[in-house]
Amino acid sequence: MKARFTFLLPLAAALTMATVLVTLAQNSPRSEQWKQVDEAVRKGLPKTAIERLEPILVRAIKEKKWAEAINALGRKIALEGNIQGNKPEEKIVRLEAELKKSPAEMKPVLNTVLAHWYWQYFQANRYRFLQRTRTASAPGNDFQTWDLPRLFAEIDRHLITALESADTLKKIPVSDFDALLVKGTVPDSYRPTMYDFLAHEALAFYNSGEQAAARSQNAFDLS
Repeated sequence: MKARFTFLLPLAAALTMATVLVTLAQNSPRSEQWKQVDEAVRKGLPKTAIERLEPILVRAIKEKKWAEAINALGRKIALEGNIQGNKPEEKIVRLEAELKKSPAEMKPVLNTVLAHWYWQYFQANRYRFLQRTRTASAPGNDFQTWDLPRLFAEIDRHLITALESADTLKKIPVSDFDALLVKGTVPDSYRPTMYDFLAHEALAFYNSGEQAAARSQNAFDLS
């Protein structure tokens, strides 16, 4: 299995306070601060963990350590969502707001993370979406009222946006983001750049069997 984002674990596991954060590489100047975050999480102190993540996030952005910054931001949002009842929609609202003000270098990964969190939101509310009929009028801004085609269109938008900087992403080795990824068993040579990695993350969504539920009843494919 290839690497995944440290905070894109199965929803129930990713947001439980029993989850131990993956400690950053030994060469991180903030490894001791990350250990303090781990300690707060193990003790079930999410607010303390968030407080300890804030200076890590600020310094990582200032030093242009994008993987570390994204890791800190993603974990901060996940912990905040946990405090608010462990609901997927809580994470989405917070990440939407953070994405707008984040540095450009962080946006491709954050767009991919946001797409996954929308997908997780669908999976947690599958029965509701499958019972909704497609609305004749354009859906509003509240994603909790969207039908399935609208939600999947939003996921698609974020995945496409994430890959818009293809030329830049193809120059970034996936190993540069080891601080953000839980390594799998497949070597980096199979997905050597961040473009390859993000593209495969997108394919996981597009190849899912759930796509059929969002298609028009009269949809057809050309051979």
